[in-house]
Amino acid sequence: MNQTERILDVLDREWALLSSGPSTRRHLRSWQTHKPNLLGPRTLSELRARIESDDLETSSEMVWALLRLAPDDELVGRFLLQIIVPGLAGEVSWLMSWARRVDPYLIGSGDVDQMLVLAAMEAIRHAHGTRRSYPICSILRRTHRLLGRETRAIEAWQSKTVLEDTEPATTGDPTLRPGKMLLDLLTEAADGGHVARRDVDLIWLIDIEGYTSTELAPSMGHSKGGGPAPLAS
Repeated sequence: MNQTERILDVLDREWALLSSGPSTRRHLRSWQTHKPNLLGPRTLSELRARIESDDLETSSEMVWALLRLAPDDELVGRFLLQIIVPGLAGEVSWLMSWARRVDPYLIGSGDVDQMLVLAAMEAIRHAHGTRRSYPICSILRRTHRLLGRETRAIEAWQSKTVLEDTEPATTGDPTLRPGKMLLDLLTEAADGGHVARRDVDLIWLIDIEGYTSTELAPSMGHSKGGGPAPLAS
């Protein structure tokens, strides 16, 4: 049994405990007060069984009634998640195949489980204010689309990461840049008395900063005719 199949089993076990608590009966009575078409079942398990066994039109109306209540009661969202668990099993095969291909760590770390449940809950929240003829089918379709979008985003991120890891660095340590290396070399030569500081400045401005000799002439003490001006002693 794979990791994602286990999360569906975990949801089943969690719901079995949750739905048997006394507080859930109070929630159900409140739902039935606001939505008469939910009347009849005495427990959430009975309500779930009725939704799963009734004809599509009737069960869809009950699910739509629950969606109207969901924004004000978190238990409704959890109940609807449990309703679509059988449909989520259909997402398992391709999602696990994708994870094994892209990054098996996503399986062992539980990220695939999280993706599945979060996509389903987001699809349920999205359905709150949007009436569909068959809301369960609509929720499952949106869950699939959300998972597709998330898997594509992960693949794009991983491709970018791999590309960055394999490409040669273009902006690494500033001390390794050619311009910085040239400046260090010229500074060392000037400090050692091998090159005049004035010549160092001229080389730096022309080769690195991009100035032309015409632009530099006045500042470097050259005459308009191009001849060098006398150096100050």
